[in-house]
Amino acid sequence: ILLGREPRKGGGLFLDAEAARTQSRALLESLGQYIDPDAQIKNLSVPQQQMVEVAKALSMEARIVIFDEPTDTLAEKETEALFRMIRLLKAKGMGIIYISHRLEEIGEIGDRVTILRDGHLIATLPVAQARLDELIRMMVGREITDQFPRHRQPRGNVALEVRHLSLRGILHDVSLTVHEGEIVGLSGLVGSGRTALARVLFVIDRPDAGDIRLFGQPVTIDSPLAASKLGLAFLTEDRKALGLFQILPVSDNIILAAINRLFPRGWIAAARERAVAAEYVSRLRIQTPGLGQLVQFLSGGNQQKVVLAKWLATQAKLFLLDEPTRGIDVGAKLELHRLMDGLVAQGTPIVMISSEMPEILGMSDRIYVMREGRIAGEFAHHEASQERILKCAVGG
Repeated sequence: ILLGREPRKGGGLFLDAEAARTQSRALLESLGQYIDPDAQIKNLSVPQQQMVEVAKALSMEARIVIFDEPTDTLAEKETEALFRMIRLLKAKGMGIIYISHRLEEIGEIGDRVTILRDGHLIATLPVAQARLDELIRMMVGREITDQFPRHRQPRGNVALEVRHLSLRGILHDVSLTVHEGEIVGLSGLVGSGRTALARVLFVIDRPDAGDIRLFGQPVTIDSPLAASKLGLAFLTEDRKALGLFQILPVSDNIILAAINRLFPRGWIAAARERAVAAEYVSRLRIQTPGLGQLVQFLSGGNQQKVVLAKWLATQAKLFLLDEPTRGIDVGAKLELHRLMDGLVAQGTPIVMISSEMPEILGMSDRIYVMREGRIAGEFAHHEASQERILKCAVGG
């Protein structure tokens, strides 16, 4: 909070730790936060870390605070707490720049909204005059008529069968099936076990018990590499930390997971690497100045496309997608939905974890609801509703 502006004593020769604690505590309490000033940042939750950032801005007597996609990793209650804090900052006279792809949030806390597209300012208007459909049209440059495309073929054979899967203290006797040519949604509250299940299926975490069958055959998977060789692909919820090499170019990120398939003799042919990467950049319409562009400088939507391209290059047979559209704008979200729909239309099965209820309802052919590490319910597409899923998720 006070880094670079630490209170001092002894004529400025020594840091005054007690004064620093007192000032930090007062700043946090002014935001309604009762966080121990001696706590390590790594041990705080994401919402608490955000509040520390805001307290730092207060300590600097900032006149303008910029929030960049602050709710991407927050649950509903945490988002409400953040909004209360933002309103408090506004009441103190601070200016707020709030960057978000979640248009409903702009309407809840914004006064004016500015739309940017491809680096150009499209419009600025009062929030009271901003209609949702008009904002979307300005963001993507066209009308969106089908946000959740569904071009399904009759589902095929069972691609994935999980029986009595357990992970001590986290997953309990989980069983499910996924067929070729369908999207199976995993819904549930934060901490219900959805991501834990995906991590176990990809053997980032090893289960304590249970059986897995892929395409009708029992398999024993002992590592993510083995899972990849069997045709599994896992798009993690944290693409920046776990899905990409941020300091490597687009081309390297696309081919790395498929390097053994593409270059079995171990010699990487630069021309083929460029050709393969260029094919997926074109196919997925990845917006990049070139194949040598570092991934860290791409937008969130284009980064997610690079992750998908990486797994497509491995010729994966089954995709595990954890929050595939988190942190990307409306246009990029639609493009990813269309890519998912295209994969499923070709018979590729997808397991999709999403905290966005419209996405779960719109894209899934079947939905499993998880609660406290267990499968609490299953719904076909035509049976599912927000009310039924939420009731199942909370145990009502």
